[in-house]
Amino acid sequence: MRYNTYLGILVVSAVTAFWLTPLAGWLAFRVGAIDIPNERKVHRGVMPRLGGLAVYLAFLLSLLAVPFLQNSIAAEFRRFAQLMVPLFLGSLATLLLGIYDDIRGANASKKFLAQIVIASGLWMGGFRIDAMIVPFLGPIDLHYIGLPITVLWIVGVTNAVNLLDGLDGLVAGVTACMALSLAVINIFSQNVLVSLLNLALAGACLGFLPHNHSPARIFLGDSGSLTIGMILSCISIISLFNGEEGSRGASSVLTVPLLLFALPLFDTAQVMYNRWRRNVSIFQADKGHVHHHLLAMGYDHRQAARILYSVAIVTGILAIALSLMDLGSQIFLSILFLVMAIGFLLIWRSRLRDDDDDTDSRKSGDSEMTYRDPAL
Repeated sequence: MRYNTYLGILVVSAVTAFWLTPLAGWLAFRVGAIDIPNERKVHRGVMPRLGGLAVYLAFLLSLLAVPFLQNSIAAEFRRFAQLMVPLFLGSLATLLLGIYDDIRGANASKKFLAQIVIASGLWMGGFRIDAMIVPFLGPIDLHYIGLPITVLWIVGVTNAVNLLDGLDGLVAGVTACMALSLAVINIFSQNVLVSLLNLALAGACLGFLPHNHSPARIFLGDSGSLTIGMILSCISIISLFNGEEGSRGASSVLTVPLLLFALPLFDTAQVMYNRWRRNVSIFQADKGHVHHHLLAMGYDHRQAARILYSVAIVTGILAIALSLMDLGSQIFLSILFLVMAIGFLLIWRSRLRDDDDDTDSRKSGDSEMTYRDPAL
């Protein structure tokens, strides 16, 4: 019965998102929430941008059906239902912020400030990183720095997912992989609430994906990528950041959430670093994201998306495996993953330097020859 309910939530959410997405596209054209291509975008035609509305409604509606079930899962869900109120309010505020940005356009610094306010409200509502398990140190009580760390995590993950949204189907597919991985971790740990939240989110993204996969007919927009990122950050807090076993989520070493969110966090970190190195604003859009580099390497849109799906699947599987191990094994593998990550970063930066050298050589060659990014 338990697994039937889990499967049912996943399917209901997916079907709801699939049917609501065309309506969201119709509404986007009516209210002017459209994306017009420019020199940085990888699409060609005018696209509706309110796909996030369909994803959010599918996520919410599938969860609202759970309390009406007559089984142990519904009872467990009702037990922690108080967390749904701040999650609903925070995600709704983020959705409205994204919709405003999709229609009118919003200043990046003001959006950032609004996200900090929303994250602070979520902390007051119970989504708190008050403790975490750190390799070699064990459980650490964060005391007064719990609030800034919580806000940093929520805002950081929200924007990392938002910044990843530059390729057809990328955020929806990667989010589905991360949410399903989190669902598996919490199903093993018998954390009903967190499992249902993840399955509802994964289903909504999977239902939206057929409309968004290359060639896309609708985009998530900021209404989608910001809201999905915020929901994921909150789910991960009650799932992974706990100081002791037996708490509401699946207590794990810090490496687990970092590994699970490795792709969006890496993409954001390397983009911000490159902008800082060039002495430009970190809010200035460019073509420095991972998917842009893959396109420049010669992969088409679908190939680039599939490569990044594969990365999300691999990191998700590793996170699941790590979460099931004892603390000693987690620490040992955390060190191993850190060494592997450093090696990957060195290889990645070497490849980017080679690409830059190739670009410079092309530009300095025949005056009639110009380098054209495949994304254009």
